[in-house]
Order: sequence, then structure tokens, then C-alpha cells
Amino acid sequence: MKAILKYGIFALTIMFLFQACSKEYSYETGKGYSGVAIGTLQDSTGNCQNVFVNGTYVVDSVLTDSNYIVVTVNIISPGKYYIFTDTANGFWFADSSIVLSTGTQNIKLKGYGKPILPVDANFVITFGSSACQFTIPYNTAVIGNYFPTTAGSYWTYNDSQLNDTITTHALSVLANVANTGQTYAVFVDRLGDTSLYRRSGNTYYTYGSIYPDPSVQPVEYAFLKAGVPAGTSWDSPIVSVVVSNQNIKVKYHFTLLGSGLTASYNGNNFTNVIKVQLDIQALVPPAINYATAQTSYFYYAEGIGLIAIEVPGSTTVMPYNSTLAQWHVN
Repeated sequence: MKAILKYGIFALTIMFLFQACSKEYSYETGKGYSGVAIGTLQDSTGNCQNVFVNGTYVVDSVLTDSNYIVVTVNIISPGKYYIFTDTANGFWFADSSIVLSTGTQNIKLKGYGKPILPVDANFVITFGSSACQFTIPYNTAVIGNYFPTTAGSYWTYNDSQLNDTITTHALSVLANVANTGQTYAVFVDRLGDTSLYRRSGNTYYTYGSIYPDPSVQPVEYAFLKAGVPAGTSWDSPIVSVVVSNQNIKVKYHFTLLGSGLTASYNGNNFTNVIKVQLDIQALVPPAINYATAQTSYFYYAEGIGLIAIEVPGSTTVMPYNSTLAQWHVN
């Protein structure tokens, strides 16, 4: 959660990547609509692209139309394609059709078969000679995407602090962070602020600074958990900071307040909304318990992402709102 901004309030602007991928470009041969599509599963830097998993996977239950994956591919030349996975634990995914345009494409692969054993299934996706890996945990219902990070997507918010709009873009590049060993989608806004995000199953992570001080090292933490009961809470890692020559500890405390909600902002009606409360907490000696310094509320809509941030006013914090006005998710 990238910190807060130059105006003094905390703002959250995240994916999901099931990734472990090869680094070379590969593609099929042939060209033209009557030929075989030329393309790759990797982006321009050689990193595997997003894989979105949908559905519930249970032993001895035949996969249905709700069991599918969506892969992101880079089409170099249009034509016929066949994209498929190997068979893992009794089931697999595949799709064949014709792609008519070049560039980044999201392609849905239908699931076949049924899980045999109560174990995780590790897959290799193949498109021509390019290949990437992802895992489906056993008996995990990977529900809709509440924080898309697809390259080329954007979200424009009405920002009460700026008294203007601000747009966040999902870039086509990915960031590999040595500290975590993870790969993140990169977001940037018109102020030049960047944020890093990834998704694992139904949990969404960001990598950034908890406290706006360059001496404090960034950390990874979960900012959203979908599919958990209302009242579920979790914490970020704790960081130590120096304020007015005093050592204090700071953490983010999250609570999921509700799922399946509805919300309306700027004339847009949203369904399947998750509401998350963020308490910024500090431990200031000689106290032995963390105290909440600021509370914010974040709203996420399925298939869209962050739709609103609300910060109630207090004696020390000005009220703040950021609400989604326009968006495009690839």
C-alpha cells in the first residue's frame, strides 16, 4: 500500500500471478489468418504473464463450465492457435480458435477431467514452444478477480485532496523483487508514484513502504483477502521507525467487513463489492499495546478493482475520499 502521498493521507492503489517461467522468447510458426498464430506466453522482458484461475476443484468432481483459466498472451501475427496445459492430477485445460489481431490478448482455456487426489495440481501451459507454470491448490475456490492488474488497464478516480481526477495505469512491465522472490505487476499514476502488486489464490499482495520514510525498508503484505468470512483480520509485518528521536513500531491491521455488497459512486453502480477496514497502528513506548492512529475504508468490486477509499475526518486527520469515475480493464 503505497504510502500516502504527498498530501498526507494513506492511499491504496494491486494480481495475481501464478508464475515460474522461462526467460526466452518462443513462438509458433506460420502467419496470416489461414496460418498458425505467432505468439508467446511471455511479455517483452521474457516473464510469464498473468494466469487467472476460476472455479472449485474437488476430488472426483467432473469439471464444469465454471472451471477455466484465462491466460495472457502476446500475439505477434494472427492466425489459428492451440493453447493447452499438461494433465495434472486428472484434469487439464485447452482452447483452440483463431485470433484476428496482434498485441496482448486474454484467452480462456476450458477445464476437462476431474481431480483424482486431494493434492495441489502443478501445470505447464504451452503455446507453440513457449511455456509457463502455475498451481491450483486443492479444493480452493478461486473466486472472481477483485484487483485486476492486466497490462493496459486504467482507473480514474475523483480525488478530494487534489480536487481533481487522478488516473492509475497498469504497465506492461513486471518487477522482480529479490527480497521476496516474487514478481509483481507495476502500477503508475500521473504523479509518478509507482506501486507493485501480485495475487496468489484469493489473497492480494503489495510490496511497498508502510511508513513514508526512505530509511524504512519496503515489505510485502496482504491488503485484500477474498472469500473469507466477515470479521477476518490480519496484520502487515511490523516496521521500526524513529519519530521525534523516539523508536516506535508501526503496522497495518486489516479487517474484512463484508462481501457481496453493493455501492454507487459517480453514477456507477457496483455489485459483488468487498469492504476492508485498514487501521494504521503504532506502539509508542512505554505503552505495551498498539493504538490506532488512523482508520480508512477500502472498497473493491469484482472484475474492476479498487472503487473507493474513504478516510473519516478526525481532530488530526482531514477527511478524504477517492472514488472511481472511469475505468478500463483489459
